[in-house]
Amino acid sequence: MLSLKTRIIAGLFLVAIYGLLAIATALSLPSSNIVFQHNAEQLVATIPGTGDITVVAFSNGQSSHPATPSLLLEEPDVLPYYSDLNRFFDTHSKLSQWLTEGTLLLVDDADNHYPVQSQQRQLTQLPGLFWLQLVCGLAGMVICILVWVPAKREISIHSFALTGLSYVLFSSAAAIYSTRDFFISGSLFTWLSGLNHFGALLFSASLAAFLWNYPRRFPYRWLTAGFYLTFAVAIVIDQGQWVASPVDGFHSWVMGIFLAGLLGSVWQWRQTRQQQGDRSALRWVVISIVAGTAFFAGGMILPAMLQVAQPASQGLLFTTFLLMYLGMALGVVRHRLFALEPWWFSLWSWLLGGLFIMLTDLLLAMMLSLSGPVTLTLSVALIGWLYFPLRQYLWKKMFLRHRQELDEWLAQALPAMLKAQQDTQTNAGMEQALNAVFQPLAIEAIATVAPHIHIPDQGTTLIVPDPLEQRSWRLQHAQQGARVFNRQDSRIAGLVLSLHQLVSQARIAHAKGVREERLRIRRDMHDDLGAKLLQLLHRSSDTTKPLVREAIHDLRDLLKDMEGESLSLEAATLQWQEETLQRCKDHGAELVWQARASTTVLGASEFSELTRMLREAVTNALKHASTTVLSVTVEQPGAVLTLLIENDGVHADHAQGSVRGLEIMDSRARKLGGCCQYHKVEGRWQVTLEVPLSNTIA
Repeated sequence: MLSLKTRIIAGLFLVAIYGLLAIATALSLPSSNIVFQHNAEQLVATIPGTGDITVVAFSNGQSSHPATPSLLLEEPDVLPYYSDLNRFFDTHSKLSQWLTEGTLLLVDDADNHYPVQSQQRQLTQLPGLFWLQLVCGLAGMVICILVWVPAKREISIHSFALTGLSYVLFSSAAAIYSTRDFFISGSLFTWLSGLNHFGALLFSASLAAFLWNYPRRFPYRWLTAGFYLTFAVAIVIDQGQWVASPVDGFHSWVMGIFLAGLLGSVWQWRQTRQQQGDRSALRWVVISIVAGTAFFAGGMILPAMLQVAQPASQGLLFTTFLLMYLGMALGVVRHRLFALEPWWFSLWSWLLGGLFIMLTDLLLAMMLSLSGPVTLTLSVALIGWLYFPLRQYLWKKMFLRHRQELDEWLAQALPAMLKAQQDTQTNAGMEQALNAVFQPLAIEAIATVAPHIHIPDQGTTLIVPDPLEQRSWRLQHAQQGARVFNRQDSRIAGLVLSLHQLVSQARIAHAKGVREERLRIRRDMHDDLGAKLLQLLHRSSDTTKPLVREAIHDLRDLLKDMEGESLSLEAATLQWQEETLQRCKDHGAELVWQARASTTVLGASEFSELTRMLREAVTNALKHASTTVLSVTVEQPGAVLTLLIENDGVHADHAQGSVRGLEIMDSRARKLGGCCQYHKVEGRWQVTLEVPLSNTIA
C-alpha cells in the first residue's frame, strides 16, 4: 500500500503527463506564415509583404474549395446539422493535406494566387487562451485528486472525482482545436471534438450523480447507474450521429442530465431540513456548482440549442468551471465538505511549497542563461551560498523521509508524556507521545481496547491499545502522510506504550508515597494534638468551651480532608446545615436553609474548600452585621455548584470590615476554578459562590 503523499504524487504525475501530451499535440498542429481572420461574411488573410486580402477560395493547382468564415469557428458543434459538421472536418482535412504537401494556394477576389508555406509551431506561438483552458482543467483535476485520495470511498466522492477527470478532458481538447492556427488535420479535429463531447457528457452525468448522493446518499443505486447509462447512450447517439442535429444528439443531453442532477439538490434540501450542518454544506455545494456552470450553460449551450445568437467564446467560458472546484475547496474550510479533516490543508501547503521550489529553480535557470559574464559569476555565488542551502533545507523538510532512531523518538515521547501527566494529573500523555513520534495526519481515541498493536488498511492506519486508560488510539497517515506504517512502527509503538506504562507506574508510586506520608502526619496530629485539645476541653471554663469545641471540629475537618475521601453533595449539605444552624443559635439568628438533593460527589479538597468558604461567609454575616435572619441556598444548575448566603442588618461599613474574609473566599473559589461575588441588594448583603464540579454520579 502506497502512502498518502505517494498516491497524490502519482496522481499529480499523471496529470502532468497529460498536460505535456496536450501541449505536444497543440505543437504538432500545422502552422503557416499567414494570419487568418473573418470580416463580416468574408475570410481575410494577412500575408507578410502583401497585406490583407479577401480569400474567396483555396486551391492546390488542380482543384479548389470555397473559403468561408465558418472555417474559423472556435467550436464546430454549434453548426446546425451533423452533415455541416462533417463537411467542416472534411474541408480542414483537405486544407491540412494541401499545406503539408506544399501545394496550398490562396485565391483572392481578383483571382490572384498566393502560396502558403508550412511552418513548425513554436511553444511561444501557443496563445494565452490555450494556456488558460489547459491550466484551468489541470487545476480542477488536481483539486479532485486532493479530495479523492484522502477521502472515504463513497459514490459521491467517486462522482466528484469523475467531474474533475471529465473537466480536464473537454477543456484540454477544446484548448487544442479552438486555438489552432487555422489549419488542423480533419481526423485529429474529429477525435478532439469527440473527446470534448465525451468529457462534457461525463461531466453532466457525474455531477448529477454527485448531487443525488451528497451530503445524503440516495437510497437506491439504480439512479446513479441510470445517470452513467444515460451518458453511455448519449455518447453513442452523438458519435454515431443517429440524429440529424448536434442539438438533439449532444446539447440537449448535456442540459437534460444537468437539470436532472439539479433536481437532486431539491431532494437533498428536503432530506437535510433537520440537519443544519448538512443543509449548510448543501447550500455551499449548490452555490459553487451554479456559479461554475451557469455562465457556460447560458453563454454556450442555450444559444447553440436555440440557434438564436452566436455563442460566446467557449475558451473563456470553460474557465468558469474552475469556480466550482475553488468553491468546493473553500467549502472544506467552512463546512468540512467530504468529511475531510483540517490536515487536508497541510497537503495543499506541501504541494504548493514543492511547486514553488521547482518554479524558482526553473526561473533561476532561465535568468542564468540570459546573464552576462559578470552577472553570471555573481548569480552563481549567490545561488551557491544562499539559495541552494535554503532550498535543500525546505526540500528536506517537505519531501525527504525521516526515519527516527531510538534516541530521537525517546527524546520526543518522554517530555510530551511527562508534560501531559503533569498538566492533567491523570494517566494522560499517550496521545501527545504518539503525535510526537509518528506525526500522523489524524489521531483519535477508540472506546474499546484493541488486543494488540496492528496495522490495518494496508499501512494507512496504526492501532495502539492503551490498557491504562481503557481505550485505543487510531493513527492515520504517518509523517504527515509522507509514508505508510510498517513493522518498525509497530515495534516503536510497543516501546512508547511500555514507556507510558513505566511513567504512569512512577506517577502512581509517587502518589502512593505522598498518601502514605499524609496518613502518617494525620495519625500524629490525631494522637498528639487531638489528645491535647480534649485535655484542654475538660479544663476549660464554660465560656471558653465552645471555642475549644470549634477547634476540635476544625481538627476533625482537617483530618478528614487529609484522608482524601470523597463525599456526596447531599451528605455535605447536611453537615453544612447542621454547623450553620448551631452557629446561628449561638448568635441568636434565624436560619433559612434551602437545598436540593443531588447525586454529585465532592472530592475531599472540594468539600474542604467549600466548607471553609461557607464558614467564612457565615462568620462575616454574624460578626460584621446585626443579623437576625441568615438565608443559605445550595443549588446545582448543571455542572456548577452555587451557594448563595444572604443576611440582613447590614452596617454602613460592612464591606470594609469583612474585606479580608472576602478576599480569602475569592482566593479559595478561584483555586477550584470558580468565583466569589458580593454586593448589597435592598439593604441585604449577598455573597454568591460558584464552583464547577468535576464528578457527577447518577
